Amino acid sequence: VLRPGLASPSMLHRFRHEAHLLGRLRHPGIVPIFDAGTTEIDGRRQPYLVMDDIEGQTLTAFAAERTLDDAARLRLIAAVCDAIEHAHQKGVIHRDLKPANILVDTDRDEPQPKILDFGIARTIEDDRFLTTMRTDVGQVLGTLAYMSPEQIAADPDALDTRSDVYAIGVIAYELLAGRLPLDLARRPLPDA
Repeated sequence: VLRPGLASPSMLHRFRHEAHLLGRLRHPGIVPIFDAGTTEIDGRRQPYLVMDDIEGQTLTAFAAERTLDDAARLRLIAAVCDAIEHAHQKGVIHRDLKPANILVDTDRDEPQPKILDFGIARTIEDDRFLTTMRTDVGQVLGTLAYMSPEQIAADPDALDTRSDVYAIGVIAYELLAGRLPLDLARRPLPDA
């Protein structure tokens, strides 16, 4: 349930948007949505999503805690690639891939990365990219360290599936090298 006070029109739109997108995606590497809607709490309509409860850790925490070798880390990345390929085939671009949005489900024999938080995703239709959640030129959505140059430029028309591929490359580098390829934490956006 979206916390009271956060149910602004734009957040309600984002909730409906994420529910619609997740409803299109059925893959073992994507956290499924079981139900979505609104309910009344204290006299106000509050949106909710019912999703799988994943027992696990973020991708980087899982790999570090288990001191996985490079081959095991690459298997995790390959599983993330497979899930994102499924999303792309269904016409969905995530746009905010990062280790915090990938939980490793440990409640199974083989660890399974699960992608979540499709709240700023876009859809692909007729070989053109259309924003389903309006992103204005100049508005940056995403996490800087994992954003493609096109995404940092804040031009929604320039974004496509390659932005997710770029983010996966950054995640893979971080998972294998133990650090990000670029330290953008203290840099202003124009310098990034």
